[in-house]
Amino acid sequence: MAQLAELRPERTTTTNDRFSVEVRHVAKSYGEREVYTDLHFQLLRGTFVALAGPIGSGKTTLINMFAGIERPTSGSITVMGKDLGAMDDDELAAFRAQTIGLVPQSQTLIPELTTYENVELPLRFLKVDKDTRRKRTEAAMEKIGVREDAKKTVGTMSVGEKQMVSFARALVNDPPILLLDEPTEALDPLMAEVVLGILRGDNMTDGRTMFVTTHDKRITDLARRTLRVGKKIP
Repeated sequence: MAQLAELRPERTTTTNDRFSVEVRHVAKSYGEREVYTDLHFQLLRGTFVALAGPIGSGKTTLINMFAGIERPTSGSITVMGKDLGAMDDDELAAFRAQTIGLVPQSQTLIPELTTYENVELPLRFLKVDKDTRRKRTEAAMEKIGVREDAKKTVGTMSVGEKQMVSFARALVNDPPILLLDEPTEALDPLMAEVVLGILRGDNMTDGRTMFVTTHDKRITDLARRTLRVGKKIP
């Protein structure tokens, strides 16, 4: 099973205001296959934390639990003061759209839609009015550098270009938390440098909490804190 090495909780406090995410005695398994047994830690608001470890060690599982896409087998996860376990699937989807910007390892963009339409989708889900949608969508595309591709159909794009569109979509609703799953894994060296440049600067951070899964040392060197998964899950 995977275990997080060198993991220590942040100093405790009487309120949850300092933390974006609180993980309390979380276990996760798929049948008899144990992924995590007893995770207990907090992520400070506004910090950049990396989760490093080999492919297949459970990093994506943890990202998905933070986003409410998967639920822990036991224990609790609190995000921005809200207990994810107390929400049903519809409530989780709405909370995720308002609170979390997710860049998954496997692209979830809609290939038939344009860059603009894909970036705009979270705002449509939240029923944001048309003028506000336009302003936020254009601002997110500008920040990530894909505004010139606004009318380009995503299905015609390279892997790296799609990754940039995913970044813009993750930022469009100005979420307090960004979850990035192996953001440089499938990119060629040039596009990987573009992503690293974004992470180095303040384009994406803006005081947000960033949690990035990776086995890329260049990203762990940028992070304020790095948690490590000990080994691949058998």
